[in-house]
Amino acid sequence: MIYYKGTDTSWGVVAKTFHWLIALLLFWQVATGISLHNMEFSPLKIGFIGLHKIFGTIIFTLIVIRLLWRFFNTHPSSKSLPKRHIITSNVVHFFLYFLVIFIPIQGTYMTWLGGSEVSMFGLIEIPSLVEMDFFLYQKHLKIHYYSAIILTSLFTLHILAALYHKLIIKDKYGVWGRMMFKSKKV
Repeated sequence: MIYYKGTDTSWGVVAKTFHWLIALLLFWQVATGISLHNMEFSPLKIGFIGLHKIFGTIIFTLIVIRLLWRFFNTHPSSKSLPKRHIITSNVVHFFLYFLVIFIPIQGTYMTWLGGSEVSMFGLIEIPSLVEMDFFLYQKHLKIHYYSAIILTSLFTLHILAALYHKLIIKDKYGVWGRMMFKSKKV
């Protein structure tokens, strides 16, 4: 049976789909963003910047929808987890969510400061709310870059914690299984 909403032992197929889709998109987005930071100015870079902005709005929208779903979805029980695991997980998840919301908002602001347009999904232009300021743009470019580095570090920590639960403690608390899609055995 497919559970669309969460249960005591699983996040449910909707939350899992959001999780893995956003993870894949974020991996691509951060990798291209860091590459963009180190690329020489060229038509290729301009094209990647356009894609980066489109994917940023898509990811931001998916994260907002995911957070709404999270508030209305049943959560798996954490009763069996040690307190330190719960606290660490909550802190890491808080900063992951903070950064995946902050970075696109800050990126939009940075783009406006640079005198460029921002559009939702590459279709609907969002009017600029600030004047072009190349000095501030340069500062915010650095903030955007280093925020992505911090996000990558937290993302790596999140993956390592998942692998710890799966490989080291053999999913003793069911953490790995909560977010995995399970296939029926034939």
